[in-house]
Amino acid sequence: MSSAEFPIREADAIYKQSLKIDWSKYLDLNQTFAIDPNVNALFIKHSNYASLRLKDAIADVFIQQNGKRPDVNPENPDVLFNLHVDNHRVTISLDSSGESLNRRGYRERGAKAPLNEVLAAGMIMLTGWHGETDFYDPMCGSGTLPIEASMIAQNLPAQFLRSQFGFMRWKDFDAQIWKEVKQEASAGMREQTCKIYASDADGRQLRSAKINIELAGFEEQIDVSMCDFTESEPHGEQGVLIMNPPYGERIEEDNLLLLYKRIGDHLKQAWSGHRAWIISSNKEALNKIGLKPSRKIPIMNGPLECRFQQYELFRGARKDHVVSQIK
Repeated sequence: MSSAEFPIREADAIYKQSLKIDWSKYLDLNQTFAIDPNVNALFIKHSNYASLRLKDAIADVFIQQNGKRPDVNPENPDVLFNLHVDNHRVTISLDSSGESLNRRGYRERGAKAPLNEVLAAGMIMLTGWHGETDFYDPMCGSGTLPIEASMIAQNLPAQFLRSQFGFMRWKDFDAQIWKEVKQEASAGMREQTCKIYASDADGRQLRSAKINIELAGFEEQIDVSMCDFTESEPHGEQGVLIMNPPYGERIEEDNLLLLYKRIGDHLKQAWSGHRAWIISSNKEALNKIGLKPSRKIPIMNGPLECRFQQYELFRGARKDHVVSQIK
């Protein structure tokens, strides 16, 4: 079943139509299942009701065939069914991914992280960096940006580190074909030739970053150290630096503005020759950087409207750099 589709005029029609499907083709009695509903229909007041009617149909089909039914596991099911109701049209499909695809398989369970993996990878790609120069994250938090940078530098497929997908528990899953797909993807990987540096002044955050880096298997690819950004220095003549400083949720405003001013001052003093990128939802704080951004990119970090800004840190005065470019 790539998907099953049928029209409905009432919520209970989901149950009646689903009784016609042979669910044993997609689910065994000893497997657990769950339903992920997405409902947009005026005559269905709550998506959980639509989900319940589909669950009842699956259970009743199994009871009719076998006298018993598979269990529901909403947290970690063997098989997840997507239920999509758009007005009078129902689509039921198998979920191939299982856990959300933004989770790459390296993050410590239960750890708090301000950036999800997809956003971090997208930010790095927006800078145009692909591993040609050194990469720095001096406020690395749980290590998401450095890990994603290492994956890009190695041309590692986004989900390569992940061990489980929903389709692996499908009844027609072919392990040999999946092995061949991974081997083909591996052929495009390369050795990381750049240096990647992750640092943070918060010891708890740094411990989380180290755990995640170890889970990814990147201990050799990423240099981790404890350091306050205002004491940091580059290891080479040029590179890319990405920072995700606090936005102000847990810091008093005066302290936050001072932090951003210190960031700008230290960038000017210590990081010439590099390109710095800073993401924040706090526009007033960004203005305290005291540098003219060469690019401003609007980005959503969860529900927060952010700016992702580039600062080109020239050696000497900016006007001298412009003149040399003209010559």
